[in-house]
Amino acid sequence: MRRKDRERDAAFAWDVLDRADYVTLAMTDTEGKPYCIPLTVAVDREYGALYFHCAREGLKLELLRQNSAVCLSAVSAMASVPRQFSLSYSSAVLRGHAQEVTDEGEKVKALLLLCTKYDPKGMDRFDGALEQNLDATCVVKILPEVLTGKQSGN
Repeated sequence: MRRKDRERDAAFAWDVLDRADYVTLAMTDTEGKPYCIPLTVAVDREYGALYFHCAREGLKLELLRQNSAVCLSAVSAMASVPRQFSLSYSSAVLRGHAQEVTDEGEKVKALLLLCTKYDPKGMDRFDGALEQNLDATCVVKILPEVLTGKQSGN
């Protein structure tokens, strides 16, 4: 990172990933061309992983099955700094590898994390939704190799 004065530790970066409404996932296709997509994710700090869910087919999964290397970026806070032509922000970048979750217990745990984060008031319907959709849902885990945080003006 060029601006070492803005660099933050892994705990800060995990917090950014946890608080961000969405992240951007970047991958590479078979021709070496970039592909990125916004995702909602849930962080499991205990195991140092993050999860997202998706359909069992589609371009995103095809690319991840061909090349598991990914890069995620997230911004959890950003504001213009008046009269300074600058921004105040908290961001994180994660480089790592993605893998489909095949263990049913881990898959349920990941879906519970996701649903609790994005629909905490609807958790009374979680068990029914799980029963109806578990088999049709793919869960992907991303394990970091490099995780950096950055903060400016906060």
